[in-house]
Amino acid sequence: MLRIELIKPLKKYFVISSSILLFIYGCGGGSESPSSPSPNYSINGTVSGMDNIRSLDLSLGSENLTISQNGNFSFTQLLEEGVEYEIEIEREPARQDCEITNETGVINNIDVTNVEIICSDDETIPLFALDRLHKIRLTMSVEEWRALELDTLRSNYSINDASGPAFSWTSWTHSEIYRQADFEYLDDQGGVIASVENVGFKMQGNTSRRYPVDYDSNPAKPRRFSFAIKFDEKFDEDESVYSCVDINGVPASVGPGLPCLGIIGQNIPDYPEADDRVFMGVEKLRFRYNKHDPSYQREVLTHELMNRIGLPVARATHAQVELIVTGTGQTLYGQPLPQTYNMGVFTMVEQVDKPFLKRYYDENDYLFKVGPPGNLAGSSVVDTNCDPYEDTVIYYNENFCVIGVEKSDPESAEEWLGTVNYLNQDYVNTPINQEGSEGNISQFLPYKPDYDLKTKKKSVSEAREALREFAQFVQTNPSVTQLGEQFDIPGFIKAQAAEIVVGAVDHYVRVANNYYLYYNEPTEKWIYMPNDLDYTHIDRPAPNCAEDPTIEVCNGYFNPRTFADTIAIRAFPSGDHPHWAGEPFYPNDPPILWNLVFSDENNKARLYEEIQGILDSFFDWSIIGPLLQERKNRLHQAIITTDAADPGSNPTGLTISCNEQYNPEEIEGNEAGFCDPSRASIRRFIEERRTVLLQEISEN
Repeated sequence: MLRIELIKPLKKYFVISSSILLFIYGCGGGSESPSSPSPNYSINGTVSGMDNIRSLDLSLGSENLTISQNGNFSFTQLLEEGVEYEIEIEREPARQDCEITNETGVINNIDVTNVEIICSDDETIPLFALDRLHKIRLTMSVEEWRALELDTLRSNYSINDASGPAFSWTSWTHSEIYRQADFEYLDDQGGVIASVENVGFKMQGNTSRRYPVDYDSNPAKPRRFSFAIKFDEKFDEDESVYSCVDINGVPASVGPGLPCLGIIGQNIPDYPEADDRVFMGVEKLRFRYNKHDPSYQREVLTHELMNRIGLPVARATHAQVELIVTGTGQTLYGQPLPQTYNMGVFTMVEQVDKPFLKRYYDENDYLFKVGPPGNLAGSSVVDTNCDPYEDTVIYYNENFCVIGVEKSDPESAEEWLGTVNYLNQDYVNTPINQEGSEGNISQFLPYKPDYDLKTKKKSVSEAREALREFAQFVQTNPSVTQLGEQFDIPGFIKAQAAEIVVGAVDHYVRVANNYYLYYNEPTEKWIYMPNDLDYTHIDRPAPNCAEDPTIEVCNGYFNPRTFADTIAIRAFPSGDHPHWAGEPFYPNDPPILWNLVFSDENNKARLYEEIQGILDSFFDWSIIGPLLQERKNRLHQAIITTDAADPGSNPTGLTISCNEQYNPEEIEGNEAGFCDPSRASIRRFIEERRTVLLQEISEN
């Protein structure tokens, strides 16, 4: 019997059994080998349960097969009688687990037809279900809550940070210190489904960060703010540095009064058992308080759209959050403890991190979170003479590399406060930029690189070099073919199509912001991944700088039109119509990847095809309208009864600020009655956006 083991190259050896016989004929000086039988038999099977958006990759020996839908499949190669075979699953559909049966065997004078693959959703799916209002309860001690409050005071700044200049809209808090809390995931009736003790809890976001206490209310109480939960936070002794340091530079004991400006701090013990801990398959969750969206619907809708078309994007859903602050015989803001606060309805967002990458790619390679002006076009990204933050003892350095690992969590009081000031109680208890260190630059300032490495942080030198080499390559103006050897062009086109449809202006092309670059080692290509999708489905006119000279972005360094007239934006230049790459936030920094990819007319056509597919399959009010109505019915009562909302004169009883006022009319109501009448409803945005894009497609 001829035995051949069809195994994928590089994983196993190609084996030929010793039973192969060679017949050597000596008569007449000639020799002859028997002819091999012709390969006649095929390998076939069925797939069921697979997500019809994402694909399944199989291998049979050297042949690879990609399956994009449920049903029958067949490998193209034919096998001989007696050949042993093995089918392997090379890559499962994202967020699914697939089991294969009858994957090995021996060809026995018949086609193989019994290979069966059954796929099912992984454990993360229920956590991001869109058909319910998820319920979360957080419990923390008064000491930890007060420490969080102090973190906010300490990390607020107004002049500079380690990344550059600060403006009025960037003087938010940057503390990355995690405070300790207990986490409970509840059912619809408030019963505990699952609980996790000692999770990390910190403020999160950029422009959405703010002071966590509403001192204007009577009585004072916590207010809504964006935060993150980290299930694998181990904590360590440095967590107390922000909280309270005494005259000797030692963490102060828990208790009221000085030091710490009357705010309590504590030294948190290590919690090593949390290392690599996950909850329902995730290590971290983000909670956003819908600052820019009175409808509470836009961000979740955009995440849903991008996931429906198969982009590697985080999932998002709605969650109601309850906060309990405990303390025996103690008070908080004049009220006896414990106190329970209904923090309201948040957008709960999946974190793009190591578990996310494993679910999507079965890999964990270099992942960079990119912020402005991270467009790969600047000279700083390819600068080899910069000072790596991780190699320097100088905390603030204007020559820090723009590629690195964010640093806002000190390892010691001396590192955080500086060798001069860490023993100075007055300095320790002074907010940033108020009588701080040399040049009015405080040691509390964070280091946040433009290209922030989120995985494999111990290999930051290698990661920095890999990204630097890619940026250098991009800046050589390669051909589209050459670019495609190092960059996932089809994925980028699909992502741009989605961003154009929903008006995601706060991203790569217009702001050089809010995206990930991921190096996928098996393909040796960089992948573009959209991130932070709150500013979508929004349209407003551009500010008139001539009439309002107080607008800071009108100083010539920034372009205020970046965020304006998103309904009317076309993909490419056409007459007087605004177009996608026509209003960059940083006028001198071109979106180099966009320019390279769409220098090719074929890629322009592919972009139109992707846009058309989105318009046909989902981006239509007849599809979206009923979804949003159902969600509004589910969320409305939970939103208007929140304890975190300030009393006001409007019918909902919520804060008057247009950025925070809940207004369900923004889904499809009359803009004339909006708090901000220049903001388009979601319905008008979708209907008019479809018209604009369909017109452009018809003309091209």
